[in-house]
Amino acid sequence: MSLTIQFNKIGTSLGTRDLGARIRVSIESEIEKNDKVFLDFKDVEVITNSFANECFGKLRESISTETFRNKVAFINTNDFIQRVIISAL
Repeated sequence: MSLTIQFNKIGTSLGTRDLGARIRVSIESEIEKNDKVFLDFKDVEVITNSFANECFGKLRESISTETFRNKVAFINTNDFIQRVIISAL
């Protein structure tokens, strides 16, 4: 079973560490319940380094590399968001 988390329902600009932490907890829970979790950034314009570090950097630290690679997929990222996520990982 797979799940898609649509970040545009949270906002088009994602910026705070607090928001990143809340979303990370939700993603961790969904990774346990699903075979694949798609993180969809359609219509999201900007994410900050703080948000990405808290959400994706700490997510990456909390699960194994194999689990991260097999269960997490980033989709519909623009060039800017892609660069911020890569730097956080």
